[in-house]
Amino acid sequence: MAKTISVSETINASSDRVWEVLTDWPGAVRWMNGIESMSIDGETVEGAQVRFFTRGQDRTSLITHCDRGRSVTLRSQQGGVTADYRYSVEPAGEGRSRVSLEAECHFSGLRYRLLGPLIGFAIRRTDGGQIAALKRVIEMGEG
Repeated sequence: MAKTISVSETINASSDRVWEVLTDWPGAVRWMNGIESMSIDGETVEGAQVRFFTRGQDRTSLITHCDRGRSVTLRSQQGGVTADYRYSVEPAGEGRSRVSLEAECHFSGLRYRLLGPLIGFAIRRTDGGQIAALKRVIEMGEG
C-alpha cells in the first residue's frame, strides 16, 4: 500500500476525551469533510462495520484493528481502491494528546493503478484536514 496521508496534531484535551470524540461515529460529521451521516453496527471493535453516507451514496468501512483508547483502523473498498485509515491517540503531557491519521491506499487493476496519483490527490484534499478539524471541534467544545 502507498502512504496517502500522514498528519498529526496536538490537541488540548486528554487522550480519553479525544478517543471519545474520535469514536463517536454519528458525531464524526462535525470533523469529517463530506460525510453526511455515520453510524456503527455495535461497538468500536475489530470486525465492526462503520456505515456512512457521502456524495449521494451509502458506503461501509470495516474496523480491521482496534486498540481501545489508542488506535483504530478502518478499511474501505470501492472498485479497485482499498484504503486503510489509521487514527492514533497518545498522551502528550498534562491535559494534551497527540492525534495522528495515516492513510494508505492500494490500487488494483490497470485503470485504478493509472488513476492512483489522481485518486491519492483527491483523498489528500478531502481527508487531509480531518485531524485539524477534529482539533477544532474538541478545543471549541463542539464535540
